[in-house]
Amino acid sequence: MKKSNRFRSILACLAAGMLVIACSSDDDNKTDNGNTDNTLPKNETWVIYNGAANWSGGVYALRDNKSREINLSGLPFLQLAYSGGGRTLDKTLFKVNDVSNTKQGINKMGFNAAGNVVDQGFLPSLSNAYETNYLIASATEGYYWDKVRGGLKLQKFNPSTMERTGEIDFSSLSEGQPLESVGQLIIAKRDNKLYLDLLLGSKAAGNWQVTPVTKEVAIVVYDLTANKIENVTKLPGTTNLGVFIDHVLWSLDEVTKDLYFATVGDMKTQPADYSSKILRIKSGATTFDTTFAIDMKTYQFPAEFNRLFAYNNKVYTTIPSRAVSYYGGGQHGVKYRDDVWFWNEIDATSKKATRLNIPVDNFYCNQNPFFHNGEIYFLSNNATDGFSGVTQYNPNSGATKETFRLKESGRILGFNIIKD
Repeated sequence: MKKSNRFRSILACLAAGMLVIACSSDDDNKTDNGNTDNTLPKNETWVIYNGAANWSGGVYALRDNKSREINLSGLPFLQLAYSGGGRTLDKTLFKVNDVSNTKQGINKMGFNAAGNVVDQGFLPSLSNAYETNYLIASATEGYYWDKVRGGLKLQKFNPSTMERTGEIDFSSLSEGQPLESVGQLIIAKRDNKLYLDLLLGSKAAGNWQVTPVTKEVAIVVYDLTANKIENVTKLPGTTNLGVFIDHVLWSLDEVTKDLYFATVGDMKTQPADYSSKILRIKSGATTFDTTFAIDMKTYQFPAEFNRLFAYNNKVYTTIPSRAVSYYGGGQHGVKYRDDVWFWNEIDATSKKATRLNIPVDNFYCNQNPFFHNGEIYFLSNNATDGFSGVTQYNPNSGATKETFRLKESGRILGFNIIKD
């Protein structure tokens, strides 16, 4: 019995010692800015755009100083007058307009030897209006829309040199309307073909949207191999493909290769018979799938689809918890940016929407979700919980995990992941 008691005493001491070590380890995790968190990816740089209420802010690069709670204070950054997020190609960043937001066009950014974001070039638009939609297809292939050069012309440029290289003329599609454009809001590429929105109509005073002469949407399919228009596909029952130049509302499902587009309808009058919809052009096709439409009226109305990402026959978007109007509420955009936008997964076959376990959003950030290393990443800001950060979702297991949240660092307006 004495030997047994002595053995128990030794075990108890060992257990107590291990507990002290474990507690010390936990404390280290909490005080070391998250760097001892083995779940943090070591071979990635997190690019974070933050901003204030007026969308001014900066773009930061975090590699060895990543954590689950990030305070950006004191970290090096590139200051942006408009910090609304951007797009990436390999280790290069692109955004709408220059860092001062006084010059319209496409801005290029990269990383210096210290790993900080720096300005690397600018392609100016001839227009002084906020309207430069663009697509980065590869390191040497890019496209953009410049109204001054011609609404029915698509400009070509080299993203490496940031120089304009030519244009594609779609003037043959003109119907003599006051406002005519190709690629003003949608520039997508699949199978060496461009898919571009075609808009023919006019604009009424007090309405920033173009009202189409015919209530329908149209996509021009341009064959880059043959250098000719292959098709113009049209669909009635909705209007206005896309919404803003820096707010992409098309998505290529990398699994099925189906191409999805979101229409917003008339955001001022919000007619029920021309409601916001998500449409599809199936893999290998150049015409709208007339058997397919995800209609916002099924879930909430009046409202619009204002985010879009597709993956493996699922569509990811936000659906508001109540009716909303971009023009309503007495002040432009105020009620539209309440904490009402919930991230949903919609099955493309059944149209069933499932609300995801992701913080509610207020639409100050308009970045779409993206797929990385088997998971989909979503951005959220809200006043309800004081949350501003990113959540990752596993589409196979349905599990969600908070990637990180900002602490005393404004709103998150954009997030990209750059692999080493």
